[in-house]
Formats: sequence, structure tokens, C-alpha cells
Amino acid sequence: MPDRQRLAPNDALLWQVFAIVGMLFFVLGVVNLGLVWFPLEIGESEWEYGTTSAFFDLFPLLGLGIALLVSSSIALGWKWTARSVAVTCILVAVFMWLAFALFVTVFPLVFRAVGSPIALTPVKKAAAKTAVQAVIYPFALLWLAGAAWRATLRRRGG
Repeated sequence: MPDRQRLAPNDALLWQVFAIVGMLFFVLGVVNLGLVWFPLEIGESEWEYGTTSAFFDLFPLLGLGIALLVSSSIALGWKWTARSVAVTCILVAVFMWLAFALFVTVFPLVFRAVGSPIALTPVKKAAAKTAVQAVIYPFALLWLAGAAWRATLRRRGG
């Protein structure tokens, strides 16, 4: 990880701003996603389908916060912050896979519950979009986690 003293003062200030903005986006993303999931209505297939789809739709705010925190912590040499965010990335990726498993289990129920072919089109679009997001987001998070962890293993001397 780069030594903080080796950064130019303006560069250090810029990375600190990125860290603050990243933390703000992270907190806002957690609150936003938390409000989607609570109150829990597990067992209601429409709620499970809609909540999981909304979760993946709203993830980019949290993802941006995570990416800013990872990059700024690496640039500033904040080893434990980088590792903490890496562990958070892994936990969020696992949660995404669990949420997608929930989504997949209720999809046939929702598909059968919709009677009109016209009303079925948005359900299919939401399913396709959620499937793509459920594949891309967790792997992006795992890549960020690996990059952050690897950066903390490098020696400061070069």
C-alpha cells in the first residue's frame, strides 16, 4: 500500500474527499436497501419477488460507496479499512446470492399468479434484469474484495 507521506498534499486531500463521499454513499446505500427489506414479509411471494428485484435495482448507490472506500483506503494506505471493506464485499456478495435464490424460488409462483399476458411482460423484464444483476454484482464485489486484500499485502517499500 502506498505510504501516505508519499502522496502529494493535493492527492492526499482528494483521496480523503473520496473516502468521505464513499462513506456517505455507503451509509445511504445501506439505509436505502434496509428500508427495502424491512419489515420482512417472508412467505409472501409478491413481496419476496418485488423486494429482491428492488434490492438489485438500488444496489449501485451502495456499490459506488464501496468502490470509493476501497480505492481511497488503498491510496491512503488504510490497511484495516481496506480489509474491512473487503470483508463487507464478500458478505454482501453472499447475501446477493441468497437473495437471488429467494427470487428464483418465488418466480414460478408470481409467473402463475399473473393472469394477463400484458401484465406478464414487466414481470419477465424484472426477472431478466435481476438475473443479470445477480450474476454481475457479486462477482464485481468479489473482485473488489480481492483487489483490496491484495493491496494490503504489498510492502510499503515498493
